[in-house]
Amino acid sequence: RGCPFNCEFCDIIELYGRVPRSKTNEQMLAELQTLYDTGYRGHVDFVDDNLIGNKKALKRLLPALIAWQKERKYPFEFSTEASMNLADDAQLLELLKEANFFAIFVGIESPDTDTLVATQKKQNTRRSLADSVHRIYGAGMFVIAGFIVGFDTEKGSVSEGMIDCIEATGIPVSMVGLLTALPNTQLTRRLEAEQRLLPFTFGGGDQCTAGLNFKTLRPRKDILQDYKSVLEAIYRPEDYFERVRRVGLALKRPNHPSVFDFKAALRDARFVWRLMWRMTVTQPELRPHFWKTLTSVGWRNPAALQYIIILMTFYLHMGTFSKFLIGDLARQIEAADVEDPDGRISKASYKNHVPMVANQPMAKPPMHVGDAA
Repeated sequence: RGCPFNCEFCDIIELYGRVPRSKTNEQMLAELQTLYDTGYRGHVDFVDDNLIGNKKALKRLLPALIAWQKERKYPFEFSTEASMNLADDAQLLELLKEANFFAIFVGIESPDTDTLVATQKKQNTRRSLADSVHRIYGAGMFVIAGFIVGFDTEKGSVSEGMIDCIEATGIPVSMVGLLTALPNTQLTRRLEAEQRLLPFTFGGGDQCTAGLNFKTLRPRKDILQDYKSVLEAIYRPEDYFERVRRVGLALKRPNHPSVFDFKAALRDARFVWRLMWRMTVTQPELRPHFWKTLTSVGWRNPAALQYIIILMTFYLHMGTFSKFLIGDLARQIEAADVEDPDGRISKASYKNHVPMVANQPMAKPPMHVGDAA
């Protein structure tokens, strides 16, 4: 729990502090052993605010975790959340690869340096985001990234720069959302002092549907249009699947030994069959993209095929949800009664205006371990 960074919009550091704390190796391995003893095999998520917030503790854990995995012929494959400076530590990337991590969520937020500095996310500056992400691919892990639209420092349209960043990094699952002033954050305190804060509501039970709960510095319509433009570009099938293919060819998965599990193999075969049916029969418009991606990666980098199938599966949700959002955003943009003459939302109209954002969980629910006390 906890994160050493100081991002203005983040509530993690307010809830759990900036001094990361963790369980002991013995506690972690005991949790994994208990899960192993139930007969479960497969994906396990380390639910950390920032897995590398305390690198020394992690580097103590990973050799023990690698040994545990090897003794049992790698029953689990892991995902987690980490900050972008993970890409700077070659030793840590190699240890994560050996431990069988396959996916990392990273908060990129914005490709604009001024925005990152203003929001105190300096760990994403002074680097090539594309080079950093590709180093993670080289360690056998694909990246899921968060992006935010609506910062005060945005000058004019930001959609083109964000689209270019997503294409350059090749990240298929880019979870783009509207900036939300969460309770008890530095952002909320600043907006309150500036008398710009609007009521925070949980729309549909998801905090992110309450995005832009403040008076924006640039016209709200422009922010919503930027958001809509990004979604339209990155979730076009041809663009999404092209990024999946690029990740598939860049992903350098380790060759870990494993025990053949007939039940798991049968389950996976059924899953692939259902996916194939959905993408070739139920949604025939996806058929050429599905087959091109499957054959290209299967022929040129078969070790990555399992993970490319995961990324293709994400599209069944993200593609559909993005279409819903695009339609909803179009209606919001056209709704002149929602806005003040200067294009900024009023307090009176806010209660009838709840923007939706594309910030959704992983496609298949993970098993959770590692919630540090």
